[in-house]
Parts: sequence; structure tokens; C-alpha cells
Amino acid sequence: MKKKLLFFTPLILAVGIGILLFDLLRASAPSGQKSLPDFYLQDLFEPERVISRKDLPSQPYLLNVWGSWCYYCRFEHPLLMEIAAQGVNIVGVAYRDSRKGALEMLNKSGNPFSLVIDDSKGSLAPALGIEGAPETYVIDGQGVIRYRYSGAMDERIWRDVLKPELDKLRK
Repeated sequence: MKKKLLFFTPLILAVGIGILLFDLLRASAPSGQKSLPDFYLQDLFEPERVISRKDLPSQPYLLNVWGSWCYYCRFEHPLLMEIAAQGVNIVGVAYRDSRKGALEMLNKSGNPFSLVIDDSKGSLAPALGIEGAPETYVIDGQGVIRYRYSGAMDERIWRDVLKPELDKLRK
């Protein structure tokens, strides 16, 4: 029994030290903070215009991933309209949507976006880490993702989570 304990002690210590180091590294890394990937996609309203990272705002803004096919995106759309009316810059990513469907939704329900990226093929999704729609990102003026919210935004999420994250960057 003593020999088995002596044999496993170094293993247990090594695992414990590994867990401790992993926790230290994880705690020191900024969570979810990575630069937006490079991309070249069409403008939803002007398909002959190609949008890239350089076309995105140089001030903090929201990046909202949505689709006309998405029930929850339709649910959060009126709130996006209110937020945009408050002067918040929102860039939209029409995710895996037909151009026709996306345009119909914006023409019918209003357009809260200062710019709409047509990601009909979903090519931006893997680079952003998109799990589905809707997703909303808080982006700083240098194109770094400072916060990511996956799911439908409601007034509470906007007031208690996303707006404070955006306000931190605006100061």
C-alpha cells in the first residue's frame, strides 16, 4: 500500500500543479478579447461595394449578427431600433440569409444599422466564433472584440450588460 502511495504522489502533485498553472493562465488572459478577423464581403444595400475591416467605425460600436429567418432576431429588432435611435452605432451582419429576405425585413421593420455586411455564405462566422443568431459584440475603436453576448438581447441585457460594456469604452 505504501509503495502504491509513493508511486502516485508525484502524479497527483503534477496534476495539481498543472491545474493551478492553467487557472493562473486563464485568469490573466482577457476573456473574449480578440481582434475582428480580416474579411471582404458585400454591402447588403450596395452589392457592388465590398466591405472590409477598414470600413468599420473607429469609435466603439455594436456588431449584431442576425438573419430574417431567425425568430429571436425578429424579437430583438425593435430594441435594436430603440438603441440606434439613442445614437448607438450598430453594424449588422446578415448571417446565412438571402439578400432578398434580409432587405425585406429591414424595409418592413426598419434599419437600425449604420452598415450591413452581407454574410450570406456564413464565411465570417467561423472566424468570429459565431454559434448562431442572434449574437451581439461590443467592439472598441481599434476593432477588438471586448464583449460577446450570444442570444436574443432584451431590455435587461442591454441595460445591465451590453450598455455598461459599451459605456466603459466611450469614456
